[in-house]
Amino acid sequence: ITDNIEPKLCYLQERLHLNQTQVAKIISKQPTILCMNVESKLEPNISWLQERLNLTDAQVSKIIWKLPQLLTYSTSDKMEPNLDWFQKVLKLSNSQTQKIVMRFPHILYYSVEDNMKPTLTWLKRRLLLKHNSEVATVIEKHQPLFCYSIETNLEPTLDFYSKAIGDEKVAIAMLKRDPTLFGFSLEKRLKPRLKQAKELEWDIDEGTFVKIAKYTELSWNITVAKNL
Repeated sequence: ITDNIEPKLCYLQERLHLNQTQVAKIISKQPTILCMNVESKLEPNISWLQERLNLTDAQVSKIIWKLPQLLTYSTSDKMEPNLDWFQKVLKLSNSQTQKIVMRFPHILYYSVEDNMKPTLTWLKRRLLLKHNSEVATVIEKHQPLFCYSIETNLEPTLDFYSKAIGDEKVAIAMLKRDPTLFGFSLEKRLKPRLKQAKELEWDIDEGTFVKIAKYTELSWNITVAKNL
């Protein structure tokens, strides 16, 4: 076993320019990497990522550090079709595609049919986006948006902001400007903080929602305390 594992660890360390601790961390995230063959799986996947996305050694190391599962997926059956679809549908340049995938590589393995196509349709319909290029602009601002659940995240979050502001069009305009506002828990953050803001008689506008959504717990508590 040691004879089989040791060369893989050394390969990852040298190929990705990582130290032993970093390689151990990658393996802890995705232990099945140790079952992969270097010549037929690991190196081809790393080379594909590097060539397809025009990544430097440092960039390919960073993307694999972020999502080690990329070493286990099929390039021809999964990652290449996903990337081709994503880039073609949103009319992205190579540099735009690289930037998005570097920040959120999960796009390479999410289901196109079950996840990304329905989300694309929802974003166009509910955020009043006429063209896929407009969707691309929103996605560039917040890459994980494409992989959020419509039923448990996107729709209820839009509904929350619309009701809180009292005008769905205003809420939609706000979310298009700053789609990161979709990325916060309704039950753990948005709803309880909105309740506090109303109790303090704050104006419920975009500036308030930035505080509600993005302030750390410490910053929020300090802000609330100053207004008591």
